[in-house]
Amino acid sequence: MSNPTLDAAVKDNNNRKKIYGLIIAVLVSILVYLLPSGLSPQGRGALALTLFAIIMWVLEVYPVEVTAILLSTFYVVFNVASPADAFSGYGNDIVWFIFAALIFGMAVEHSGIGKRLAYSLMRISGGSFKSMMAIIVVVGFLLSFLTPAGVERLLILYPIAVGVAAAFVKGPVQGTNEGKLAMAICYLAGNTFGFGILTGIAVNILGIGIIKQVLGIDVYWSQWIYWFGVPTIIITLISIFLAWRLFPPEKDVLKARKKEEVSKDFTKLGPMSSTEIRALFYLLITLLLWATDRWNHLPSWAVAIFSAALFCGPGFGIITRNELKKLQFPIVIFSGAAVTIGTVLGKTGVATWIGKIMLGTFIKPDMSPQAMGAITYLVGTLAHIPLVESKTAAAGFTPAVAAFFKSLGVPGLGPSLLSIFNADTIAFFPYMMMPSLVILGLGYLSYKDTIKLLSIYSLVAIIINLISCFTWYHWVGLL
Repeated sequence: MSNPTLDAAVKDNNNRKKIYGLIIAVLVSILVYLLPSGLSPQGRGALALTLFAIIMWVLEVYPVEVTAILLSTFYVVFNVASPADAFSGYGNDIVWFIFAALIFGMAVEHSGIGKRLAYSLMRISGGSFKSMMAIIVVVGFLLSFLTPAGVERLLILYPIAVGVAAAFVKGPVQGTNEGKLAMAICYLAGNTFGFGILTGIAVNILGIGIIKQVLGIDVYWSQWIYWFGVPTIIITLISIFLAWRLFPPEKDVLKARKKEEVSKDFTKLGPMSSTEIRALFYLLITLLLWATDRWNHLPSWAVAIFSAALFCGPGFGIITRNELKKLQFPIVIFSGAAVTIGTVLGKTGVATWIGKIMLGTFIKPDMSPQAMGAITYLVGTLAHIPLVESKTAAAGFTPAVAAFFKSLGVPGLGPSLLSIFNADTIAFFPYMMMPSLVILGLGYLSYKDTIKLLSIYSLVAIIINLISCFTWYHWVGLL
C-alpha cells in the first residue's frame, strides 16, 4: 500500500533534481558559448545547444523526445541552422529504419514465435544445467537476427532463464549463484550478440545514419556482420565463461536433470498458430533480403519499411492498431535528433573541432590505419563515460570522429565504425546501457553484481577490439 507522504517526498525530490539539471544545462551551455574556442558564433551556438541537450538527456530533465524536439527548435531560433538542417534527421531513412525495426520486435513478442523458438531448442538439451545455459546462449544468438533491441530479447529470454534456474534450485532463486548466473547469461546472450548485427541494436542503425550524413558512405547489413560478427562472438563467449567463474553454481546443480518441465511448457504453447507462421515467414523474407543486399541492391531501410507494412497489414498482418499505439516512438524521435546533431555539427565545423581536440593530440596523418582505429576506440571509451547511455555516446562522438578523419583527408569509415562499436560494447555502469538497467531492475543481480558483470564485459571488449585493430579488422579490410 502506497504512503502518500513518502510518494510526495519522492516526487518533490525528483522535481528538484530536474530543476537542478535544467540549471546545470543552461549554465554549461552559456559558459561554452562565451569561452574563446576559435569557433564561429554559429559554431559556438551549435556546440552550446548540443551540450545543453546532452546534459538534459543524461540528467533526464525532460523525456528524451521532448528534449530532441526542443534542440531542433533552438537550432532555428538561435540562428544556428536552417529549418531544413535543424529538422533534417526526422526525414532521414535511418529513422524510419529504426521505426520498422521496433515493429519487428513487437511482432516477435506478440506472435510468440520467439518463445516457441526458445522452448523448441531447450527440448533438445541434455537435461543438465550446463546444457540448458548453452541453449539460452544459442537462443540469444538466434534472436539477435530477429529483434532489433537487447531489451526485447531479454524480455523473451528472462522467463526461460529464471525457469531453468528454478528447476535446479531448491527454494527461492533470488540471491543464489544459479539465479545470478542465469541472469548474467540472459544479459550477455540476449543483448551483446546483437552488437555484431547491423539490425541487432538501434545504436548500429543510428550510427550508420550519422556516417551517411557526414561521410556519404552506405554500410550494408552483410558488411557489418562480416566486420563485427567474429569479434562480437569472441567477446560474448569469453564474457560468458568469466561470468560462470564469477557466479559458480553449486555442484549438485550441475548434475543432469530430466526435461519434463520444459516439455510441459512447450506442450502448453499448443500447435503453431497462423500468426506465428506469418511472423516467421515475414522475418525470414526480411533476413534473406538483408543478407543478400550486396546482390539485390535493395536499401536495408526500404526492405525494413516494406516488411513493417506486412506486419501491420489488415487481415494478413501481426500487429493490431491498438498494439501499434504502444510502440516506443520516443526512440524514433531521439534517433532523428541524433542524426540532426551530426548534420548541424558537421556544417558548423564543430564536429571537426571536437575531433581535433579529442583525437588530434594522439592521431597523426602518417600513422597506420590500425593505430588510428585503436586510438579512436580508446578515446571513445573515455568519451562514453560522460556521454552515459550508448545512443547518446554514438550521437555525440561518431560525428566528431567522421568529421576529423574527413578533415585529415584519410579514410574515416573504419574509425567511425569503431566509435559506434565502442558505444555498443562499453558499459562500466548500469546507466550506460539500457538492457543492463532492465537486468538490475529484475532483482536477481545486485547493483554490485551488475557492475562486476558489466566491467568484465567492457574490459574483454577493449582487449579484443584493440587486438582486432591489428589483426581481424586489418585482414577484412576495415582498417
